[in-house]
Amino acid sequence: MRLVRAAVIASVLAVVGIAAPGIASASWSASASGAGASASFWMPAGTTPVATASGRDVAVSWPASTFPNTDPVDAYVLARYDVLTGVPQVVGGTCGGLVTSESCAETGLAPGQWSYTVTPVQHGWTGAEGPPGATVAVDASLLSLSPTTIDALPTTLTGSVGGFLTGGTVTFYLDDPGAPLVGTIAPDPIPEGGAASVSVTIPTGASRGSHTVYALGSQGTLAGVPIEIVDATAPTISAAGVGKAEGGSMGRVRQGGTFYVYADVVDLGDPAGGVGSVTADVSAVALGQTAVPLFAGSYTVGGATYLYRSAALTATNPLAEGVVTFSIAATDLDGNPATGSGYTVTVDNTPPSAADVQTSNASGGTVGSPETGDTITFTFSEIVEPGSIHAGWDGTAMTVTVRLLQANPRDRLQIWDLGDANQLPFGTIDLGRNDYTSATRRFTGSTMVMSGTTITVTLGAPNGAVGTANNNGRVRWTPVATPFDLAGNPCETVTRNETGANDPEF
Repeated sequence: MRLVRAAVIASVLAVVGIAAPGIASASWSASASGAGASASFWMPAGTTPVATASGRDVAVSWPASTFPNTDPVDAYVLARYDVLTGVPQVVGGTCGGLVTSESCAETGLAPGQWSYTVTPVQHGWTGAEGPPGATVAVDASLLSLSPTTIDALPTTLTGSVGGFLTGGTVTFYLDDPGAPLVGTIAPDPIPEGGAASVSVTIPTGASRGSHTVYALGSQGTLAGVPIEIVDATAPTISAAGVGKAEGGSMGRVRQGGTFYVYADVVDLGDPAGGVGSVTADVSAVALGQTAVPLFAGSYTVGGATYLYRSAALTATNPLAEGVVTFSIAATDLDGNPATGSGYTVTVDNTPPSAADVQTSNASGGTVGSPETGDTITFTFSEIVEPGSIHAGWDGTAMTVTVRLLQANPRDRLQIWDLGDANQLPFGTIDLGRNDYTSATRRFTGSTMVMSGTTITVTLGAPNGAVGTANNNGRVRWTPVATPFDLAGNPCETVTRNETGANDPEF
């Protein structure tokens, strides 16, 4: 270490233009009063310096090196060494070159552990390099923030920076490279000592997971703090229902019938982790089904669209009629749980049937003659799904074609779709007489509308002449099983006669 230090001192002296014939020691002749005598002094050695760090700045002071007559030397040369490696460093600030006082300072030092030495200088002579002072530590640039786990956005973090260069400003970033953050320091700019308080905001939209907040000084200093952004908000279950596999209205099932469970579940946290799993407990409908998984998608049923649906399930058989409850459970990707309970579904095992059928004559029309505006009304024992009469029908008025068939022993009526290509499942409609027509007639532009348990068909214009019944009759309606009720029970096929006394139809 002595050889290295000697080389450093020699280098410094060469830079400042001082001859160094002897580095370790030299004699010095000083004038003395008296009879022309003079005294010869040896150059004093350097003293031990004291160094104090304030942030990235270091102040150094030392006792004066003096001759035997107590006169101090003229100047000093300082050296700084890396304590861990012994490697000499370039000395700057007021500690660089020849120092003519017993104190100096370096600013903006790199982080590390340093020690200083002092070598006295008198004109062209140098004394011995003094012993190293105590180690002074210059800490790395630091950033501290709280909290470091964030579960809601936006969030403002507070903390401090240390070890930043005096006079610098600070900007903040999320990740590297990353997005600038809104942040402040106080005081601003960085004061002596390199420390300031910090306020920085993590904005809405920052992604879940691990991140680093960086503080970047305008003079190149940099420090970072790891943070974790998590979703602490449970998912929201906004709707749930049970629907029969046949489609149509929600909320009813039948024993042994097939059904689906639907739910609307979203994760509204900020940041939102996303929905992890959705399950349903429908054990009151399907025995043992306590945690049925629901799958993400877009499912429209009963006029509503749901985000999750189960696979097809089969209701227990037998299963008592009545209202039963079911529940939905959900978790997000961060494990936050949510439960929705108290949802209901009605078990209905009673099939619909034909309750009545009636015809009506349009005002001003010919009684007993099928004409434009006349109606035939079918009444079921309960509401049937309009979609089971015609796919996609919602019960509002739709155009159909009515066929009046000449038949023996009695004329019949049929309802076909708009294009007259597919017969609708009303079964057999026997008009009770055979004098309404002598040939098949098509009433195009007819309409069909549902209201509660009734479906009313209004005749359009016939494509030919029709007859007029010369006596009263009674309509007989034999439905088919195709129409089903809101629980999916197929219609009974028992014939129903028009109620009331015999009368002219239409």
